[in-house]
Amino acid sequence: MKNITFLLALVAIFSLSSFANSQTNSVELQDGGGTLISQHASIEEAYNAIPATITQAYIIEILSSYAGTSELFPISLTIRSGSSSVNTITIRPDAGNTGEVISSSNSAGIIIMDDADYIILDGRPGGIGTVPDLEIRNTITSGTNANTISMINGATHCIVRYVKSYNATAGSTGPKNITFKTSVSNPSGNSNNLVEECLVSGGRTGVCSEGTTANPNVNNVVRNNTIVDWGFNGIWFLNASGGMIVEGNTIYNTVGVSITNPSGINIQSTYDGYSLIIRNNKITNVISTSTSTSLVIRGINTVTAPGTGSRLEIYNNFIALNENNNNCANTFGIYTTGTLESHTVDIYNNTVVIGGTQTGGIAGNLISACIVKQSSVAGVVYNQRNNVCVNNRTGGTPGVIHAGCAINGIEGTLNIDYNSYYASGSSEGTNSYPVSWDSTEYDDISAYIGVSGEDNVRFKNTNFVSSTDLHISGASIGDPDLSGRPITGITTDIDGDTRSTSFPYRGADESTAFTLSTLNLTVNLEAYSPVQDTVTVSLRSSTSPYGLVEMSKAYLSPSGTATVNFAKAVNGVNYYVVINHRNSIETWSKAGGEVFTAGTLSYNFTTSASQAFGNNMVLVGGEYSFFTGDSNQDGTVDAADLSLIDNDAFNFISGYVVTDLNGDQSVDGTDLSFCDNNAANFVGVVRP
Repeated sequence: MKNITFLLALVAIFSLSSFANSQTNSVELQDGGGTLISQHASIEEAYNAIPATITQAYIIEILSSYAGTSELFPISLTIRSGSSSVNTITIRPDAGNTGEVISSSNSAGIIIMDDADYIILDGRPGGIGTVPDLEIRNTITSGTNANTISMINGATHCIVRYVKSYNATAGSTGPKNITFKTSVSNPSGNSNNLVEECLVSGGRTGVCSEGTTANPNVNNVVRNNTIVDWGFNGIWFLNASGGMIVEGNTIYNTVGVSITNPSGINIQSTYDGYSLIIRNNKITNVISTSTSTSLVIRGINTVTAPGTGSRLEIYNNFIALNENNNNCANTFGIYTTGTLESHTVDIYNNTVVIGGTQTGGIAGNLISACIVKQSSVAGVVYNQRNNVCVNNRTGGTPGVIHAGCAINGIEGTLNIDYNSYYASGSSEGTNSYPVSWDSTEYDDISAYIGVSGEDNVRFKNTNFVSSTDLHISGASIGDPDLSGRPITGITTDIDGDTRSTSFPYRGADESTAFTLSTLNLTVNLEAYSPVQDTVTVSLRSSTSPYGLVEMSKAYLSPSGTATVNFAKAVNGVNYYVVINHRNSIETWSKAGGEVFTAGTLSYNFTTSASQAFGNNMVLVGGEYSFFTGDSNQDGTVDAADLSLIDNDAFNFISGYVVTDLNGDQSVDGTDLSFCDNNAANFVGVVRP
């Protein structure tokens, strides 16, 4: 019996010894070229073997024997002097070590980059491939700092790529999955970091930036990640975050938790003077299980205004919100607000679809819309162009309102045009409207243009591959009503396809080029001859109320000619050709309109006074020309224009200004003479 007991004791000792040493040599420290330096029992041990001052790159490779039993969580990666874009420290699985998992249930997180620079956490075995592999898991379900991966106290130029980052705190207040956290004393903040090509699953928030006013987080990039099943926000810019880029991410829920205000991307930062770029993202299925009547669902959301002098750029995004979400109060695709700071908002070439069935809401309230401008800041510059908005949401308390777009705050400088709005319920006689302007809903496009000035708007449905795949399909491919206008800097679509430099599509998806018609135009400007300038050329219906069909800008050649392309012109249909110039009288083509034949129309205003509607031109040097002098563009040449020109002449104003009628870059008596003569003759616009 004694011998058996002795043998059992030996087995137990051997087993315990094997377990204790199971992590020995499971992590390798290598130089930047992959030459082995030393072997270790944990990632942190290998990291701590790196000198305090480094002069070369290092690689920490996790071998297949690694099980994490020797790690003390969280794994702390601290500062190394001498780190740089050359002297990096890379942590990754060894080549062939697929499916590696680093897991713990820890209220302080799993990996912390603490004031560390140029750390690369690469989930690919051997650093090769294009698929996330290494899993980093925090299985704890609550805790304010129960993050998975954190960058804190001045971590800069760090990269997290091709990692599967999991977090179990979706239903708990506070924690994040991956976070650029606060920097207590380092003024660099947690800046110039990159999170890319990762699977970010779970967490109250997927990816978060939370700087401080004294130590802001700037110039971080979050791109090409799949961010799924978060509770509160997919991506959250909480505080003092500027110069950020969020691009190419796919953000969605398959399940929800009871949160009353979830958003795909939530912008709460008020940091001054920086840009925030949100582009080429796909946001679908924002889900909450909350039954609160305060539930608000948003795709991209600004909680407060961006900081003074900052710029928010939102373009080339797909947003599809089709979940019913119980009796939610609001479902909004892109929602911007703010009450204090002057800033710029650019909302360009987004495709937004709202769907589902409403089961609640307050009568008279807007409860769903694809784009909402809520800001009432007088100093805001708000640019909204080339977007496609389709609202298919129906139902709700009788009297609730669904809209394609809602411009609720009309304060500020508004540049809104070439958008397409649609609400499916408007055809059913329900409270659904293509657009709401200053809290008044419109389903009559002419009435809407009259109050908004959005001349090239379209109220029209768009066909997509599916309710969540918002690439255009069917009859919408090549539909000229979807033609927009180029926007500086947006040269590709959500897929990276090149956009047309003349007639890009509205929305985030560029498709088959439009079939264009050509107008060969000849005009002359009374005072400019022979100097020329830019004109706006419009096609208008030949029947009352002479609605705008399309407009384009053209620069006249020295002889007054221009070739102008149109996407919406139809052969055999009569159009008025209307010319606007910055200080000339608006001039229409002759009565009855003109017709494109085989996609071409040639029209020469200069040959006869009768080429203009009402013979409203003047003969100058043998060419009939557009009257000059309407500097304020109110349709008449009068004392108001004379006053503007006289004031600028008195003050010796020069340059490209509207009071310079003859284009010589100087406002003087010559300009006054032109204006005075036309004012005396009561020159004004003559229209059908």
